[in-house]
Amino acid sequence: MILKANTMINNTVKAAQYKLSQHRVQGTKSKLNIFEVAHLMDAVRQSEQIQNKKNVSIFHSVSLN
Repeated sequence: MILKANTMINNTVKAAQYKLSQHRVQGTKSKLNIFEVAHLMDAVRQSEQIQNKKNVSIFHSVSLN
C-alpha cells in the first residue's frame, strides 16, 4: 500500500514538473493560467514535505493477536 502511494506521488510530481518546464519554455505562449501553475507548484512542494516526513503509524501500540 505504501509503495503504491509513493509511486502515485512520484508520478504526480513528475507530471507537474514536466508541465512546469514546458510552461517555462513556452513563456507567454503557454496555455496554462496562473492558477494552474500555482496548483502545479503546490503539488511539487507538498510532495517534498510528504517525502521528508517519517511514516509514523497511529497503530504502533495495537496488538496483532
